[in-house]
Amino acid sequence: MIKIKTIITSTALFLWAMQSSAQNTALNFDGTNDYVQTTYSGISGNAARSIEAWIKTTGNFVPGASGGQQGVIADYGTAGSNGTRFTFCVLWANAIRIEVQGNGLSGTIPVNDGNWHHVAVVYNPTASNKYSLYVDSVLDVSGNLTVATNTGTTTNLRIGQRIDNINNFPGEIDEVRFYNYARTASEIATERNSEYCSTPTGLVAYYKFNEGTAGGTNTGTTTAIDYAGSNNGTLTGFSLLGSASNYVSGNTLAQGSSLTSSSVSTCGSYTLPSGTNVSTSGTYNDTLVSAAGCDSILSYVVTISTGHVANTTTVSQCDTFVMPNGSFVTSTGVYYDTLSTSGTCDTVDRYNVTILPGVNNAVTQSGNKLTSTDTWAIHQWVDCNNGYTAITGATLKDFTPTATGSYACIITRGTCVDTSACTTVTISTIGIEEETKNKLSFYPNPANSVLFVSHPDYIQEINLVDVSGKLVSNYSNNGGELNISELPSGVYFLQVRVNDIVITNKVIKE
Repeated sequence: MIKIKTIITSTALFLWAMQSSAQNTALNFDGTNDYVQTTYSGISGNAARSIEAWIKTTGNFVPGASGGQQGVIADYGTAGSNGTRFTFCVLWANAIRIEVQGNGLSGTIPVNDGNWHHVAVVYNPTASNKYSLYVDSVLDVSGNLTVATNTGTTTNLRIGQRIDNINNFPGEIDEVRFYNYARTASEIATERNSEYCSTPTGLVAYYKFNEGTAGGTNTGTTTAIDYAGSNNGTLTGFSLLGSASNYVSGNTLAQGSSLTSSSVSTCGSYTLPSGTNVSTSGTYNDTLVSAAGCDSILSYVVTISTGHVANTTTVSQCDTFVMPNGSFVTSTGVYYDTLSTSGTCDTVDRYNVTILPGVNNAVTQSGNKLTSTDTWAIHQWVDCNNGYTAITGATLKDFTPTATGSYACIITRGTCVDTSACTTVTISTIGIEEETKNKLSFYPNPANSVLFVSHPDYIQEINLVDVSGKLVSNYSNNGGELNISELPSGVYFLQVRVNDIVITNKVIKE
């Protein structure tokens, strides 16, 4: 089987609608079912850690008030046991809070005024006050919990929802950073207003949320990249359209990544700047390192053309289609035949080819019996020595000629028709008579009232004659029960005509 492939060698391409923009985007969480599930397992047990994020919200986080509920910024661990869940959230007094299930520490500075706020929780198991909460680099509160911290490992870090699937965050979240040590107030203040362009020591998970376009159509962008490792997150519940439940403009941060969007039209294939070659149309993201050391995300809307199509032909063929260039097509598909080169792409003819299941034209022979191997097709046996004349009634897959000759089968399946090779059958007349006689069955003998007669071929006539040769009974049927009760006792001769052969046997009537 040879499948046609057209290789387009032209490399010309056209770039248009190129646009670059600062990529300080954030995610808007709808407070109902939006969250980002990462593959980062977090810091377990009683080890030191810090979590930072930028948030913007106007939600009500005072339980008991109208619509008030906890709004979770980040959570991980094991739900159901005291001390095993590590939940950074907004709750009482609309301020940030850390809780470990069974107890928590709440801040006092409201953060629900609709402005961007940098929030942080630091856990230092060796400090006198083990927990510290910061808002915009200001220490809000520090203290201890009555329940020991022993974070579990059941659920990886989740952003925007508690790990028991409740308390979704309403508002924007950006720049979620997880450190494996206790951060100082100075470190938090110095670095909170800048995106990292290289991963500092101790930063073990980092989600910039810079993958989408603010307010754009981002339905194909559902991965939140972990810029500190490979523990990417999956966006769940987001509509990724419009101004809510989607990527939105984030807080202005220094040294952010840049996004460049380009539309590319090319022939055959296109190689992204990273070296990745694409051969189908679609949207592709490529990540490079800019001169400033920050990621530069390149988004390409690529349209691949196979060439200028001069003509389109729809073909329905049995088994094989032969292209004008002489190549054989044996499977359904779209095929191109190159005509000439014009401009940037080759000029081609396109063929929409449908290959229909063909017929099996093989015939086997067993003695005088011929059999088509295509069981479910329509059959018509023909006489090759008589101009392929159709043989009346020979329409089954099996055919046993009654005369010496050459025979073939016309086999039809749907619109596909094929004829088998001719097969010679040599028939001995003596052999046919003997075989026909041997197949006759009659009983009982002697008989009293009923004589049963049968033959696998059509019985043309049945006669009973007495010993003088006189016809005493005639049965023009295809066998069965013969009533001989009224015949006198004696010897008779049963004459059965099958295939124009008369078979004679002696019968005794009791």
